[in-house]
Amino acid sequence: MEKQKKKKYATLNDVAKLAETSIATVSYILNDSNKRYVSEDLKERVLQAAKELNYMKSAVASSLKGKERGILAVLVPQFDNPFFTRIIIAIEEAAHRHGYFISISTTVDDMDKERQIIQKMIEQRVDGLIISPSIGGTENTDHLRSLGIPYVILERPLIGVEHYDFVGSDNWNSGYSAVKHLVSQGHTRIGFIGWDTFINVQERKLGYTAAMHECGLQLESEWIQLGDLSSPEGYRLTEPFLNSNVTAIVFGHHIMAEGGIQLLREKGVRIPEDFSVVIIGTPSWTQLNVPKFTCISQSEQQIGEVAMKALMRSILDESETEQWHQEKIACELMLGESVKKLN
Repeated sequence: MEKQKKKKYATLNDVAKLAETSIATVSYILNDSNKRYVSEDLKERVLQAAKELNYMKSAVASSLKGKERGILAVLVPQFDNPFFTRIIIAIEEAAHRHGYFISISTTVDDMDKERQIIQKMIEQRVDGLIISPSIGGTENTDHLRSLGIPYVILERPLIGVEHYDFVGSDNWNSGYSAVKHLVSQGHTRIGFIGWDTFINVQERKLGYTAAMHECGLQLESEWIQLGDLSSPEGYRLTEPFLNSNVTAIVFGHHIMAEGGIQLLREKGVRIPEDFSVVIIGTPSWTQLNVPKFTCISQSEQQIGEVAMKALMRSILDESETEQWHQEKIACELMLGESVKKLN
C-alpha cells in the first residue's frame, strides 16, 4: 500500500477563499468574537469551510503554511520506565543531528490526556510525532491521519489501522529466547511472571509457551502467573513459586521483577543456587546487583534511532511511492550470573 501525499495545514486564507470572504472576517468568526454583527449565513459558510478543510487554530502566531518549525513531539506512557527513557534519549540525539528539537510528554496511559496532548501538538504545528499509544490510540490518532501529519507508532501497535509506520521490540522472541537459554543450562521446570494486558507485551508469554512446547517440556497452568504492572504485584505473584518444583523463573517485565527479587531475598532464597532468574528488560539495578542478572535486552537505542529515521523519511519525502515502515527490533541475551547450570 502506498502512502498518501502529505497534506499541509489549512490556514485562515484557505478558509477565507472557500467561504468567499475576508481573512479578518474568518478570524473574527472562528475566535467567536461578538464585537460586531455577522450574518448567520456568513457565519455558517465560514464554519462549514473550516470543517471541510480540517482547519485547526494555530497556537503559533500567523502560522506560516508549508514551513517546518523544527519541532517534533514524543508521547510515551511512562517516564519512569528505563525502556522509554532510553528510547527518548536515542530519539533526541537523532533529532538533533537533523536539526530538530523534541517536545516530550507522558500520557500515563490515560487516553483522555493522550488526546489532549495530541490536540495541543497539532495546534502547535509540530512537524511530526512519535507515539507509544494508550488503549485509545487508534481514535486519538485519527486527526493526524486526516490531516496527513507524519507520525510513527512506537512499541504498541494501533488496533484496526492497517497502514502506518511502526517500530517496536520483538516481544515474542524475548520470551522465547529466555526459555531457550534456561533449557540450554539444563532447566526443564520454568515459570513465567508477566503483565496481564491486551497490548503486545503479552507476546512475551506466547514466546515462553512456544519455547516450552518446542522443547517438549511439561507446562503446568500454575507456572504462568499474570497480574498488574507493578513491583508489589511481582512480589505477590512470585510467592506461589516458593513451594513449587520449578527451578527457574522468567520475569516478563523488569518492573514486576523488582518485587519478585525482593521477595526471594526476604525469604533467604539464593540466586542462582536455589532459584535461577532471567529478566526481560535491562534496568540499571540488574547489573549493579550481586550476582548480576541474566537479562533480555530490548535494544532501546536502535528502536529510537529507527523510529526517528522513519519519521524523518515521512517528513522530508512527499512522494507517493514510499512503503509504510514496519519493523520489530531483535532482542539480545545479556549473560549474567543468575542462571545455575544444571547439566
